[in-house]
Amino acid sequence: MKIFRDPITHFVLIGLALVAINHFWTAWQGELGRTIVVSTAEIDRLETIWAGTAGRRPTGEDRKQIIEQYVQEEALVREAERLGLGNDDTIIRRRLAQKMDFLVNEDAKADDPTDAELERWFNEHRERFAAAEMRSFTHVYFSPEKHGSGLEAAAGAALTQLRAGAEWKALGDPFIQKRSYAAVPEREITRLFGPEFATAIFKLEANEWSSPIGSAFGLHLVRIEAIDSAAQAQFAPIRAEIMGAWKDEQRAEAKRAAVSELIGNYEVVIEKKE
Repeated sequence: MKIFRDPITHFVLIGLALVAINHFWTAWQGELGRTIVVSTAEIDRLETIWAGTAGRRPTGEDRKQIIEQYVQEEALVREAERLGLGNDDTIIRRRLAQKMDFLVNEDAKADDPTDAELERWFNEHRERFAAAEMRSFTHVYFSPEKHGSGLEAAAGAALTQLRAGAEWKALGDPFIQKRSYAAVPEREITRLFGPEFATAIFKLEANEWSSPIGSAFGLHLVRIEAIDSAAQAQFAPIRAEIMGAWKDEQRAEAKRAAVSELIGNYEVVIEKKE
């Protein structure tokens, strides 16, 4: 027949065939999507997780409940995906990003360096391993609750006595922590008394009573008993620590490169606000 020799007819028939194939393919894929397969490998994984929590291997009834819970979860997840419930959900997006971040981090391995490479890296970052300066000090405390508006006057009067040679233990108010500290780094003093107090006493000279210094507790008169200067680190005694720090840095760099490569697979368009 002439109609079947017409090129337009051929085009229409091919189009109809493609539509039919797509319909049956989509239906078949949909049927596959509605099949939940609980493989033996998945059961082993679920049992291992269960045993880690329960402290024993699951029994037959336990195994049944584990599988039922998995099937229920899988069905709910698939239906949620089908309905698009995860779209634009910040929590789900963040969780997926965290899982991907974990996978990238797992791939960011660092080979061991030679001793020469490690020592060269250590010399470039020596300040990271230096022992911090530490200070030993004694302080006389004055409580705001006890002295009120006369707090500074009380501290000033005691300072005059101390500089005249008075016994420090007989002055000031009871303090909930220690009154003398030995070889304490600045970060620990910051934790105990606050940053302003720590900064102030690391500027003091040794063996002199300071002017009143404020803390989170009140006012203090401080005398530095000893100063342990920051010590330069040596390679051999802390080689293991240096190796750990080197590997951390290499993994972080490998991870940054991997994430940058992932982002490079996308075209990033940032719309400007009107």
